[in-house]
Amino acid sequence: MINNKTELSFHQILDINDIHFEIAINIYNESFPSNEKQPISLIKKRITELKSKLFVGLLNEEVIGMALLWDFKELEFVLLDYMAVAKEHRNNKYGTELFKYLTNTINDCNKYMVIEVENYLFGNNKDIRKKRINFYLRNGAYVLNEVPYMLPSLDDTLPTEMMLMISPKYQKDMIEFENIEKLIKKLYIDLYEKTEDNNLLVSILKNTPSKISFNNKIIL
Repeated sequence: MINNKTELSFHQILDINDIHFEIAINIYNESFPSNEKQPISLIKKRITELKSKLFVGLLNEEVIGMALLWDFKELEFVLLDYMAVAKEHRNNKYGTELFKYLTNTINDCNKYMVIEVENYLFGNNKDIRKKRINFYLRNGAYVLNEVPYMLPSLDDTLPTEMMLMISPKYQKDMIEFENIEKLIKKLYIDLYEKTEDNNLLVSILKNTPSKISFNNKIIL
């Protein structure tokens, strides 16, 4: 269990030559499948160009967690691109501390964190997917209902069925389609370097309702 006398501290990495960068990337590499990972060279480029923000969680100066954010500057959303805790430090509430820090940091800027998470209704690892979604729900995030979101493959395999989540709850009871349309287009075009006529993107937007509601119900 977590040692209550030991506090996690947080640090933004602005320079890819920072001594903590490589450790953060090692955690990233061990935590995500190849079809969901961006090339390290691209991550370095985006951090250098200030398009992505890399944060680390430090425990006694040891990097035990990382998070990569993408700020859609003209929108009210910031994407939690990746977040992970080193294997040997999982199940100690450090992920919760890191997530709450990020949510508060983004909320202080009057923005909302958007999270892409694997849809538990698909795949062979449904229990793991449920656990991941419930982690965010327990920490104050909400599922965007009925948005048929797909993550385009990052290694030329098949796309992944996903759910979009938001933290904290949105200022209104519904999000208008136009706002979600802008967000999803930005995700596909800016982050995943797809074109506006991409078949997956067109399909997602075609099947997204005109008003998007939320839920915070734990998945059993």
